[in-house]
Amino acid sequence: MSIPTTEIIFFPPSPAYLADTTLVQGAFDIALKAPGVHKPVYHGLQIEPNAAGETDAAFLFLNWENLDYHAALMNDKENYPKLIEKLVPAFGGDTKMYHVKFSAAPVALEKPVTEVLVLTLNVEENRAKVVEILSKISEASEKMLVFGETAEDKNKIILIGGWPTVEAHWETVAKPEIKAALDLLYSLANKDLIVHTKLIPYGNN
Repeated sequence: MSIPTTEIIFFPPSPAYLADTTLVQGAFDIALKAPGVHKPVYHGLQIEPNAAGETDAAFLFLNWENLDYHAALMNDKENYPKLIEKLVPAFGGDTKMYHVKFSAAPVALEKPVTEVLVLTLNVEENRAKVVEILSKISEASEKMLVFGETAEDKNKIILIGGWPTVEAHWETVAKPEIKAALDLLYSLANKDLIVHTKLIPYGNN
């Protein structure tokens, strides 16, 4: 099976989405009819609350056969405006959208907890070493953790990892050999974001 291109949207959740995550299903119904899309779509809230006890972030993941199929939907003058109209009420502020072809199939999206790590290379010359470290981590996890650079910025790398619990993630990365690898990684690339989400699949049927 070919590795899809994954569309990722980071967004601050609106009060309406926080109250009812099914708010986005109308938009997903449109997207999932587009050629080249892989079912299901995944969405969910950041698990970790901020200092005020609130949720800062939410996520949307949609897999495409390749980037051209998503571009075709965005250029669809009939259906894309309808999709956006139904999706916007879930957004509580500015969104960020990236496209990533991960190093292996993104099975982490299916797990009880999905880690989202965003890195930016400190300098271009660090790329090979960062990829080497991430590749070893991915192999050690039996590709439960996968990574890839974004189409929008080749110096920005997104990793997603599948875990049974948030605690299982922190216990694993506290192991000396893993911690040493991560310390080296974070000396080569800036850790822009590391959070966990519980994703909701929609459109399996």
